[in-house]
Amino acid sequence: MLPRGPPKPLLMALMVALMAALFPAGTGAAAEREIVYNLGADPRTIDPVLNNAVDGSNVIYNLFEGLVHIGFDDAPEAGCAEKWEVSEDGMSWTFHLRPGLKWSDGAPMTAEHFRYGFLRAIDPANASPYAHLGFFIKNGEAFFNGKAKAEDVGLVAVDDVTFRIDLEYQTPLMLDYLSYHIFFPARADVVEQDPRGWSASGAFPCNGPFMITEWKHNSEMTLVKNPHYWDADNVKIDKVRMVMINDVNTALAAFKGGKVDYNTLIPAPMLPQLLESGEAKARNTLGTYFYVFNTTRRPFDDARVRKAFALAVDRTAIVEKVTKGGQKPANGFIPYGIPGVNPNDLTVDFRAEDKAEYLPERADVEQAKKLLAEAGYPDGKGFPKVQCKYNSNLGNKAIAEALQAMWRQNLGVEVELYNEEWKVFINTRNKKDFDIARHGYLVDFFDAGSLLEMWQTGVWENSASFSDAEYDALIRDSLEQMDRAKRIEDMHKAEQILMQDLPVLPLYFYSTPYMQSDRVKGIYRSPRNWVFFRGAEVVEP
Repeated sequence: MLPRGPPKPLLMALMVALMAALFPAGTGAAAEREIVYNLGADPRTIDPVLNNAVDGSNVIYNLFEGLVHIGFDDAPEAGCAEKWEVSEDGMSWTFHLRPGLKWSDGAPMTAEHFRYGFLRAIDPANASPYAHLGFFIKNGEAFFNGKAKAEDVGLVAVDDVTFRIDLEYQTPLMLDYLSYHIFFPARADVVEQDPRGWSASGAFPCNGPFMITEWKHNSEMTLVKNPHYWDADNVKIDKVRMVMINDVNTALAAFKGGKVDYNTLIPAPMLPQLLESGEAKARNTLGTYFYVFNTTRRPFDDARVRKAFALAVDRTAIVEKVTKGGQKPANGFIPYGIPGVNPNDLTVDFRAEDKAEYLPERADVEQAKKLLAEAGYPDGKGFPKVQCKYNSNLGNKAIAEALQAMWRQNLGVEVELYNEEWKVFINTRNKKDFDIARHGYLVDFFDAGSLLEMWQTGVWENSASFSDAEYDALIRDSLEQMDRAKRIEDMHKAEQILMQDLPVLPLYFYSTPYMQSDRVKGIYRSPRNWVFFRGAEVVEP
């Protein structure tokens, strides 16, 4: 059930040889100042308003830029807008674009492109998974619900270089929202040729530090420096080649063979020795690896069954014997490192403020069995056939097999495992075609709401179909609440409800191991697991 041991030296040598065949010398000329990054998988989409996966984000953030962008301290800073001001009542923000902005095809960029891009995010026809983030815009929610017209929305291109946003309500995360990819500019002449598939070929104009020249699906994507980017003088590399190696052993061999400069897919059995040697490093990543229950399907429509499954899991065994990458067992849903009442004191973060440990690090078998019996399945008798789905890779497989064994041993139930390729799996989960499904989420903002907002009733990302009126009210208040202490209190109460009903099964808080070649520096690795190349350099030929 646990992963096999480290590959033998002969096997590793064969893998390095295979990488040499796949990436022959000379295919990435060092003179071009090229960096090779293992993206891991072919993104399902790189449309900024449709993407909801880290792989897609890692492409999008290197191709596009918003009014503000994410700085190398992870705080929002001036991007396409060089300055802005806020009205006295806080209900109107006016942004002034940098002079001479252009798209990668040389076309002028205007405030209208931001108005159009923002509207795409809240247009119900697009079904953006994050449309709800745009409800702070005046009439944004009404437009999404078909109760207002586009011209009623508080998005105004005052002139070519001035863009105003009128608010429905003030939000403490205004600039954080605007740095997020759903609020990137877009061009109607590009998008409307194929509204759902315009980005699939990669042959489109963009406005960030790089642009795509080639996309071989399920193989690699080539990004080159965008000469029209406003800060092109500070982009020090010519090319980023994003390869898509999903197998962890092959990915490691590619890195060791000098064919990949940056890689995060590392075989779990080899992680301890690679971390100890310094060949690999681990960075704090703000997110939670969890499974999600379909609360509309029997038997997981019963909270007692969901809690029994959660209590039957030994989280410590998973991080110590399966993942082995410095992850911490999840005793709640919000990870460590998310600011609490005092955003400048992470020694008392959101997790530490809540003294409750909602889930044990070791399995509580007695309580799990008791709850399952109360739900009508003593010792697992009469429990229906259920299926647990996960996306294919060795790490997810090992975790799924460990869970399967724990549920069999501790509850007496048999859970069938079913794996799917990433693009298929993400659609399966979005359509809610599962009993239990693997999930994971990294914060989009340094705020607990980033993980809690998606469990509101009717939100597209709510794959559990969870619905609780009190929870919805707390989250809604937190979105509009400018009193930080009250906001944090709302979110603590919301997490309490989530952990009582358990539509989710948290396993561990992320830590991301990575390997980076000595020939490169300046790659910015965000705690949100996004990778930025605009400051990267090649320091060796």
